[in-house]
Amino acid sequence: MHTIEIPEAKLKRYVPKYLGECDSGQYIEMCVLLYRYTAGQLSYFDLRVQALYTLLDMVPSNRQLLIVDEEAKWANMYRVSLLVDGFFNELEGQKQIRLEHIHNPLPKFRPLWRTYHALADGFINATFGEYLDGLRLFYEFGKSPNENLLYELTGIFYRKAAPWRMLKPQKGDVREAYNPHTVEARARTFRYAPVGFVFGFYLTFAAFQKYITSAIVPWGGQELDLSILFESSDDGHREAVPGLGMDSIAFALAESGQLGDLGKVREANLWQVFLLLYNLKKNELDYKFNSKAEK
Repeated sequence: MHTIEIPEAKLKRYVPKYLGECDSGQYIEMCVLLYRYTAGQLSYFDLRVQALYTLLDMVPSNRQLLIVDEEAKWANMYRVSLLVDGFFNELEGQKQIRLEHIHNPLPKFRPLWRTYHALADGFINATFGEYLDGLRLFYEFGKSPNENLLYELTGIFYRKAAPWRMLKPQKGDVREAYNPHTVEARARTFRYAPVGFVFGFYLTFAAFQKYITSAIVPWGGQELDLSILFESSDDGHREAVPGLGMDSIAFALAESGQLGDLGKVREANLWQVFLLLYNLKKNELDYKFNSKAEK
């Protein structure tokens, strides 16, 4: 957190350094601005100024000031607004939203009369099936941004509580079981949520996706490098036709029967599947290494 203090006004405020440090209210309001910025509806200068008002919980005043005071005010506003630069990374001259959080700043939401609960931090209670369905929408939005995709993505992971799970939660998950056939109905409900909420969850999903491609996971006194699951092939092979991506892994696991049929694979815990894939990939790499050593 950045600390801003104005002794004359007895004012002390804390400004998040990046999106992951925002509380729920700040997160939604900032994501409204970020959505408008990425959609080309807001200039970067206006984004910084409006973000500053949001993060400092200030309301613009219409009170007339002396010219000197007005100039000083905007000079100070500009200097402080530079702190908003920390919400972005610079890559090849382009600003990219800094995504370094794997917790969900929006654990539940009540768009109408019913409360919808999110999955736990780090997606630890996500099923492989809901992750696959969400991943397809995530990639689709990246190629062709459409608010309807955001409603659907949110509708996959935010679900009402199952009564029996409220009494005895399993692994911190009180949500009803995932059913892809009910996503459309929930997506219609989330049309009543602010765009900062649905785009905010999209950014949380993006942050998680970024994390797992380089995650180091402690396991049994060792550290497992999940990046090996996402490394491209070094044999120069290219697909003749587009593949199914992660969905092909679900079909392959179902065919092998290691987790059961396709329905069981989709119901399996996401991290259980990641660990299984890590073990399969490790065995493949060990085999290639030993084969080269023998030659």
